Amino acid sequence: MKKANFLLTMFTFVFCMQAQAGLLFNYSQLALKDLDQMNKLVSDKVKESKKSASGKAVPLKEALQAVYSRPNDDDMIEKVVAPLRTNLDNLESWEKTISQLTDEAINALKNPRAFKPVVQMTYVIFLENLLAEVKPYIKSEGFERKIVERIRDAQIEVSKEAVNERKLRTMKSTVSPSELAQKILSQNIEKAESLEATQGSATESSAEKTSSGK
Repeated sequence: MKKANFLLTMFTFVFCMQAQAGLLFNYSQLALKDLDQMNKLVSDKVKESKKSASGKAVPLKEALQAVYSRPNDDDMIEKVVAPLRTNLDNLESWEKTISQLTDEAINALKNPRAFKPVVQMTYVIFLENLLAEVKPYIKSEGFERKIVERIRDAQIEVSKEAVNERKLRTMKSTVSPSELAQKILSQNIEKAESLEATQGSATESSAEKTSSGK
């Protein structure tokens, strides 16, 4: 029994170490990096990708995760993400990479016991930033919409430990990424319905003018 418990403890420890190894930095470390430092991080990973004989998307994926995991109060993402987008597009791996990183974040947040609160919150911020970035591009059947729907359907519940972690460091409250995704999709539906109503009114008005000879 003791041996079984020991093995379980070791397995959990190794799993946690492996799980955290996927992140270059946590959100707190990334928040301290300025524009020059983030540009250097991106540049170094682009160079690493170009030198790689295979798996060229891996360094780009690591950098993209770091960029989206940094709190974006200063709109840093749009200032540094372009080289990553360009190189991933050239490899035809942009959507695949976003999809993989989304799944990684969801899986981590659905299994909070395996991750430290700071790591959990890093994944929350990644999803928050991703949702904010894809929000303007949601279409009825587009890739971005599927990503938002996947986050919504995951029904993520952020652990109390992760929520407290963020409050202590930044004094900010946290809403589940799934709730944010649901809100975005609802707003998109309302916007589409409003647009249809406006277009319908315009068509009726035009028809009335035509029939009255105006």
